[in-house]
Amino acid sequence: MEMKRRVRVTVLFSVMVLLAACSVSHATIQSMSATDLTISFTADDGVLSIWDTADIVVENTLGQQTTYTQGEFDLNTLLQTDASSGGIAIGSFAGGYLSFTDSSNNALLTGDIVSIDIVEPFDGWGMLTGQGQFKVTGGILESDFALPHGDIVQITFNVSPASIGDFSADFTGSSNITVMPVPEPATICMLSLGGLGLLRRRKSV
Repeated sequence: MEMKRRVRVTVLFSVMVLLAACSVSHATIQSMSATDLTISFTADDGVLSIWDTADIVVENTLGQQTTYTQGEFDLNTLLQTDASSGGIAIGSFAGGYLSFTDSSNNALLTGDIVSIDIVEPFDGWGMLTGQGQFKVTGGILESDFALPHGDIVQITFNVSPASIGDFSADFTGSSNITVMPVPEPATICMLSLGGLGLLRRRKSV
């Protein structure tokens, strides 16, 4: 009986700590996106650039969106490895930076690129997809992003020429990009609380 009581008290205390942590967290940003961006890749120096004036869409963990109209996105990174094979383009990039700015050129979020992996999902379609990681370095939304690292969860490219099969030649095109914090604090809280609930149920059986 005493053991069950101690377990209940421990579980209750842990839940209270987790709820407090969740409540004080100011990590409200779930994702930031920009679309129809201009891209260019220069084979001579291996530089991939993604930039353009764009509406920056910021979504919080409640699903509410804020749009910074006529903002700007800028990303610059360097090819490290061209692992293309059989006409399928596969490249690993690292270094460089990314930034979201508003229409007054105020930095919303800036970061240093850790890595980006880009692949061609279908041969000859003129499409590339990518994902990667970056380290947050500043911006007026840095505290809302909350965590020092973020995921580039989606990059899509439509490129020209469509016959791209590796990174040995220049190409241009358009791109969409979405980034988000990792891990999401709200998700961690929910998973932790769920785990405690299972623990409590198991102890009570």
